[in-house]
Amino acid sequence: MFLSILIKKKREIFIFFVLALLFYRSPYIFFNGRFMAEEGSIFFRYAYLNNFFNTLFYVDFLSGYMNLWANISAIISNLFPLKFSPLISNYLSLIPKLLIIFYTIYKKNIFLDKFYYQIIFILIVFISPLNVPEIWMNSINSQIFFAIIVFFLIFLKYDKSKYYIVDAFILVIAGLTGLYSCIFFPIYFLKFIYHRTKQDFLNFIILSICTFFQLTIITFSKFSNMLYEGKLHLINSELMINFVYNVFVKSILGSDLTKYIYYNFLNNINLIFLSMVIVILLIAILMLNLISLKNINLKKKKYQENNFIVITILYSFISTSILVLIGGVGDYLGGRYAALPSLYFLVFFITIHKLTKKSILKYLSLILLTSSIFFGGISFKNNDYNHYLECKGCPNWLDEVKKFNQDNTYLLKIWPYPRKTMQLFN
Repeated sequence: MFLSILIKKKREIFIFFVLALLFYRSPYIFFNGRFMAEEGSIFFRYAYLNNFFNTLFYVDFLSGYMNLWANISAIISNLFPLKFSPLISNYLSLIPKLLIIFYTIYKKNIFLDKFYYQIIFILIVFISPLNVPEIWMNSINSQIFFAIIVFFLIFLKYDKSKYYIVDAFILVIAGLTGLYSCIFFPIYFLKFIYHRTKQDFLNFIILSICTFFQLTIITFSKFSNMLYEGKLHLINSELMINFVYNVFVKSILGSDLTKYIYYNFLNNINLIFLSMVIVILLIAILMLNLISLKNINLKKKKYQENNFIVITILYSFISTSILVLIGGVGDYLGGRYAALPSLYFLVFFITIHKLTKKSILKYLSLILLTSSIFFGGISFKNNDYNHYLECKGCPNWLDEVKKFNQDNTYLLKIWPYPRKTMQLFN
């Protein structure tokens, strides 16, 4: 009886487990809140000093794109007393994470069509090394999690005659929150060609408009010399080495083991060579899978679905990788820049495991996914960047607010401490 209840409620039990993990990573943030860097010093500050409409359409031309969710979070946070504002902003950053869990577990799709794959995907998103402390629980990096939602929505099955307003609304927010979501508009067009549903066409139109809007902002920022000078640059060997290190190796082996292997067994040339071999092998394996699937007795619809999955995964990885390579700041491609390329790289292995019949490749892909989750779990809470997660001599926010109330020219201390402050006066 008890076992049957557990099986029946397996999805709800798993969701509770994931939510408990999210809380376990940083109880301090859940209880106390904190503004992280530009979340406070730029977006909340602007909301504090300006009206609703100005803040809603605010663009930080230094970054070169609109971050609508950061604007919305700043507006809502500013509605509450200052002592609660960081906490409100942090809880709002939970919304895209909860949407990822909800859509993955409860929405029918052609990719993660079994609970087994859904578990792997969610654990990769939240526990693997890609979920670095830098992107954890703040509104400015919620764009990464909105992009994951947009990626997942590609695989949803829609009724031909219906519109799904909630999905469309999420796409609007995601597309106006960052370029990571906008890059999917060609795939949404391909999906419309495949399925010819009203919703797929609407999704394509939404993302196309958002992409045009964001590209206009980037172009204006660049030619007005307002864009940060380290952005929009050519790809060099240093960038590629950084990319390989953080995306191909670190996403599987975690930070500590990657550093050990790199400094003891590899050099830059070997690392680049290794990356080329990995990418070529992955593409070759996926292509061979498609060929083999075509030759076995699969229904045409099922083969088309598999074909679409492979194309989407390849496009997601390549387009996002190019975006961070040319749009990242300087020659550093770790942290937030490596998060999404790492995710799509790991999704390669879910795809291989899903499409490959019983063989060494099927089990090898599962081993690599398990490795990623295992090493991510080890550093999930305790790592070199704990000052993004836990308070170890951090500023007491209530004390900071008291000081500000006594002197409105006081610079409030925010995270990452001790170097960041927030100015709430003109």
